[in-house]
Amino acid sequence: MMENALFESHFDLIPFGIYVVDVQNFVLVYSNLAFRDHFGDHRGALCHQALFERDTPCPWCRLDTLLTPDGRPTDHTIVFEHFNEVDDRWYQMQVRAMTWPDGRTVKYSIAVDISELKETQNRLAEAHATLALRNIDLRRLSTTDALTELSNRQHIESLIRQALEARAASGAPLSLILFDIDHFKAINDRLGHLAGDAVLRALAERVRQTVPSDCAIGRWGGEEFLILCPGTDRQGAARLAEAVRLAVRDVALPDSGGLSCSFGLTEAGQGESLDDLLARVDSALYAA
Repeated sequence: MMENALFESHFDLIPFGIYVVDVQNFVLVYSNLAFRDHFGDHRGALCHQALFERDTPCPWCRLDTLLTPDGRPTDHTIVFEHFNEVDDRWYQMQVRAMTWPDGRTVKYSIAVDISELKETQNRLAEAHATLALRNIDLRRLSTTDALTELSNRQHIESLIRQALEARAASGAPLSLILFDIDHFKAINDRLGHLAGDAVLRALAERVRQTVPSDCAIGRWGGEEFLILCPGTDRQGAARLAEAVRLAVRDVALPDSGGLSCSFGLTEAGQGESLDDLLARVDSALYAA
């Protein structure tokens, strides 16, 4: 009894909850002062009923690891996090089997309340998630034309530069299509700029629906649009340009028929610079 009292006096000095369970019958043998202050004194009760409101032993008890096949304590200490639904708190649990002074084999558990830490971790995780989403939004805003939601000029130009580098390495064809809306100023003058913006958005959506997913589409400026066609030769680009021309004719204007657009296209030459390629496709559009 004196040895039991010595154990208990030492455990009572520890500021974290400690409870001791007889591994044979799951009866609570002892709990220290910090534990009793929070959970009450349940000595003599079944631990899984008193502490966790379970009818059967807890699946996280881990006696198979803490005890040898013949029931003696191993040298294993297990540390894990556990959410206790009874008091809605998170605990870091440290469990180990030992021989109690009276000869019984017991499992002692040290339960450190880490609820505030978990709350801080959750807030940090939410903050990181929010920051990641904001970074995605910022990247999207920095690369996207606000009106049409196509790539902006800076981004599509960057994509062309990357495609030229890939073409230099692989030798695969690469073509550009540049087109603009015929007489767009007259549309703005006749219908107003809000209607003109609606036309640009409708055209962008129609082009998105028509162009293959491996091509990139950008608003080049004003009513000009550019399609980057990797892996596509001049003939393939011409077929795609015709498909786009036919598709955008169905974008209806409030007071007249559909849109018409003019197209220029070119295929990149081996080793051609970005500036030279853009100048050639611009000249082709001007000629159209």
